[in-house]
Amino acid sequence: MSESTANGTVFYTHRLNNGLQIVGQPMPDFESVAVSYYVHTGSRDEKDPAIAGVSHFLEHMVFKGTKDLDWQEITLAFNKIGAELNAFTSHEATVFYARVLGEYLDRAVELLSDMMYPRLAESDFETEKEVIVNEIARSEDQPYNIAYRRMMQTYFGEHPLGHDVLGSRESIRAMHIEQMRNYWQSRYAANNLILSVAGNFDWEHIIQLAEQHCSNWRQGDSGRDASHYEPSQPINNIMVDQKLKQQIMLLAMPSVDIKDPDYYAAMLGGSILGDTDGSRLYWNIYQRGMAESASAGIWSMEGTGIMLMEANSTPEDAPRVLKMLRAELDNLLDDGVFEDELQRAKDKWISGIVLSSESTFSRMRSLASDWVTEGRLVSVEEEIERVEKITVEDVMRALHRFPMRDKQVLTALGPLSEAELLA
Repeated sequence: MSESTANGTVFYTHRLNNGLQIVGQPMPDFESVAVSYYVHTGSRDEKDPAIAGVSHFLEHMVFKGTKDLDWQEITLAFNKIGAELNAFTSHEATVFYARVLGEYLDRAVELLSDMMYPRLAESDFETEKEVIVNEIARSEDQPYNIAYRRMMQTYFGEHPLGHDVLGSRESIRAMHIEQMRNYWQSRYAANNLILSVAGNFDWEHIIQLAEQHCSNWRQGDSGRDASHYEPSQPINNIMVDQKLKQQIMLLAMPSVDIKDPDYYAAMLGGSILGDTDGSRLYWNIYQRGMAESASAGIWSMEGTGIMLMEANSTPEDAPRVLKMLRAELDNLLDDGVFEDELQRAKDKWISGIVLSSESTFSRMRSLASDWVTEGRLVSVEEEIERVEKITVEDVMRALHRFPMRDKQVLTALGPLSEAELLA
């Protein structure tokens, strides 16, 4: 067990013999505590296209029953302790969490631990298939979601990051319960999980709870292929839908990964270019009424990252808006950033860090992601310091390191053909 102190923030870390990592930050001024199991698995770990969507599907199945409790008993047990309970799946992680008053922490840990060993009954599996297929259908009714999914497929090609988190109707319908059980067996293993706690708790007691509920958990696969990826050439993927009254445009290009030393500098560059209030795209495109939305930002993952610029406009304005998106990127890369806009971007980011530091849920999430990214816990003060020390030169170096102009993937959805959009 280790305790570390950074600028007055106390952090605890401990690893069970089976590899389960436990991380915690006490916040004694709070009455509540947030606790989660962070499973280091997501759609990018679904190497076989036949199981596309299994991570998200499995997240649903975890709530369907454990060895000891059925789904109604799980719901009732969390209701009894007034818990806020939920889960989410992304490309890189699946997280199950509960927020409770400190006095109910033992029960919350017991229930969440039980859920990590779901019963995965075939009858539940077949019933839940339809729920997932309906969820996919709903997302396919939303033009932006269609464009976004196509962008990911086009940009990442055969790479597992091109897989949609929900999977496809075909992959979900054809999946067998044994495939899910095998995936659970390999990925939901003690050495691929993090128990993260933030709020009002006693650390020694947390370790006792973990020993009690998790010490007999098996080991399995951990880690993933996180090699760098970028497209080999620029690609245009223009989907024409005459029924739409809007033109959606997504422009993706290579950028920093989550562990890159230039991460903070690049993120600030993305914010200056296109955050949703006060950025260059905001003032020069959105505020001038050229588009219903215009934004940009960097999405960093393990091993790779993308700068994503997006705009949504009328078909009449779309060709001009697309040129403006590219012109704003060129201006940023050619002319650099100004001190005052860098300072504004820093102030916004730092405000966000401070505001989220006052939430047990946000701290719980940060602890797990910091551990995955850095193998240690990062205090709010240290993160603020990292943001504050970025210079204009740092931002420009971070942006210029990647072939942003040479490897742009344009995905569009709307009534315009490629010739019309690029006119």
